[in-house]
Amino acid sequence: MSEALLVADSGPLIALARLGLLALPSRLYREALVTATVWHEVTREPHTLELQALNAALQAGQLRVVADPTELPALVAAAQLDAGERFAIALALAQGAAVLLDEKCGRAVATQLGLHVLGTLGLLVRARDAGIIDKVRPLAEALLQGGYYLARPLVERALAAIGE
Repeated sequence: MSEALLVADSGPLIALARLGLLALPSRLYREALVTATVWHEVTREPHTLELQALNAALQAGQLRVVADPTELPALVAAAQLDAGERFAIALALAQGAAVLLDEKCGRAVATQLGLHVLGTLGLLVRARDAGIIDKVRPLAEALLQGGYYLARPLVERALAAIGE
């Protein structure tokens, strides 16, 4: 387990829930935080398959929901981001945490603010490197086949970099 905090956006949480891997962030980071807005985004559809996994992860202490930040940095407020991304980035900045998000514009803003940015693929690679999972390829393929958007060239580059 790392010493750092991780703030997660909704997309990666949904991806991890689909894979049954919502425990990964708390195994790789000291704590995994989710803003109230992101939590609402991932739990607002009561019939989703991911809902049970998300609630179980919350109950198990693998995720902690926190209030949305009250202040947004100007760069975050001005960017064309959804509310979940804005609050995840602002919270990561306020907490000195890494941020887990897949959306390209959000990643660019977070990088401009000097945050350590990690996507779903990066988290899976980190879990593989830590010996928590064996392979990334079957998980990435399952996400793609299930309709989760990951850019195929990005997936292939990441897999090539780790010899998969």
